[in-house]
Amino acid sequence: MATLVRRLRTSVAPMIDVTDPYFLRLTRLISPFGNHQLWTEMIHANAFSRGRIHLDPVKLAQNLPLRELEDFADNVVVQIGSSSPQDAHEAVDTLVKLGVRNINLNCGCPSRNVQMGAFGAVLMKTPTVVADIVSAMSEAARGSGCRISVKCRIGIDEDESPEFLHGFLSTVTGQTRHKDELPIDIVLHARRAWLNGLSPKQNRLVPVLNYERAYEMVRSFTNTSFIVNGGIDSVDSVVEHLKLADSVMIGRKVREDPWFLSHLDQHVYNVPEHMVPTPESVLAQYTQFADASHNTYGTRYSVLARP
Repeated sequence: MATLVRRLRTSVAPMIDVTDPYFLRLTRLISPFGNHQLWTEMIHANAFSRGRIHLDPVKLAQNLPLRELEDFADNVVVQIGSSSPQDAHEAVDTLVKLGVRNINLNCGCPSRNVQMGAFGAVLMKTPTVVADIVSAMSEAARGSGCRISVKCRIGIDEDESPEFLHGFLSTVTGQTRHKDELPIDIVLHARRAWLNGLSPKQNRLVPVLNYERAYEMVRSFTNTSFIVNGGIDSVDSVVEHLKLADSVMIGRKVREDPWFLSHLDQHVYNVPEHMVPTPESVLAQYTQFADASHNTYGTRYSVLARP
């Protein structure tokens, strides 16, 4: 097995009701070496433009990993959902001022509630709208060094053709950008999304994985950075996918076994075993964090105990 040492080639996927600030804190304690990107749950852009959560310290702490943003911002990705360029612009502007260095637009969630808000995977049907949102996000991030990305599926409903996906990606990444705007990164979930008939959970399991479709796009868009997502659940599979993609994203495996990150540290990033934190030390540090969160923000211990 080849040993890879370049950082940030692995990411913890955004997962609703999983990757909250408390779970992300736990994963960072398990893997304190800065090897992995940590993604937040999706936050609707209007939580900033209308809900003004950034003005409420308690609500902000419930949604953003503030502890990680203090000294780990390059490794944190905040995912937003939006169908409005204006809301997305305001959200990015606010997040950049809060110290966020990576912001992602969700174009992959197929849930009914998300569809009713006209964002998530249904946006793949209107690539020009996505391009407008991404353009607004990039403008808001201009000159800050904050990277903008889009997370999407390889297809929607009956259409998993290379032409459909190529057209979507061309529209989203192909707009002329200001010299101070960074290129758009793409996260490809290697399954299509069925917008009707399957639950979000089923959409993560039932559609057949099609890695070759994802890698067709990697080969076609040589100036775009790609993260490949979907069904990657072992050290060996991570290493194999990293031969073809810039980075890989792992979801359910980390949810079920956060210590999988420790295995990646040792076998992908060559961290010596004696440097890996012990369960006892992780528990002690997390307990300190939980007490601080409870005392500062009133976070319930039942919430803090979930990870």
